[in-house]
Amino acid sequence: MKTILLATAFILAPIGMACAADINEVSPVSSYDWSGLYAGVDVGYAAGKSNLFIAGGGLGGASDLDSSVDPDGFIGGIHMGANYQMANNFVIGAEADLAYSNIDGLAGIDAGGGGVNTLLRSELKWSGSARLRAGYAFDRTLPYITAGVAAAKYELIAVSAGGSGAEITLHSDSHVGWTVGAGVEHAFTDRWIARAEYRYSDFGSQDLSVAAGLPTETNVDLQTHDIRVGLSYKF
Repeated sequence: MKTILLATAFILAPIGMACAADINEVSPVSSYDWSGLYAGVDVGYAAGKSNLFIAGGGLGGASDLDSSVDPDGFIGGIHMGANYQMANNFVIGAEADLAYSNIDGLAGIDAGGGGVNTLLRSELKWSGSARLRAGYAFDRTLPYITAGVAAAKYELIAVSAGGSGAEITLHSDSHVGWTVGAGVEHAFTDRWIARAEYRYSDFGSQDLSVAAGLPTETNVDLQTHDIRVGLSYKF
């Protein structure tokens, strides 16, 4: 009896192995699926470009004031979004983010009388965006592009370079513009996703808050280049 059982097992073993091989060929291990909701945090560095223009605001009021006040610094915030992966591995999605910053700049100007007698301090208080995303999934790695609407709270303050250090807020308003960028994400587990991203944002130009209702032509604009790294959790 034992001999018969051993012989039967010996004969059936190759058949079982062949069946297992066929099953694996028909149903391979599925690749990573990017579809779903996610949320996370990010940090980075932003370099800004900002220009202040005041008609007749130069030396003695006889010429225009055209001064660069370029803020830069570190940013950090949160993001959340959703992806949908199609059968051809293209991934589309939408994302929103909000960042608080330590981005400021300082420049000296001559407001009359010769020499630097006024400092301009610029501060980007916060920024955020709502964007669409599109990419192509290489299993757990997703390179993507992104674009959408961007907003920021921007302040410009004049500081006396004399002993008083008096401050006048020239501008404190929200700017709305656009942003575009590219990045790459990698899912190192089924839930945790790391990312690196570059974004360019143009927040547009606005009149100085202090000049509202005055005939003087004034404006201040803001653009930023930022690089961010982040960590997301996929639900």
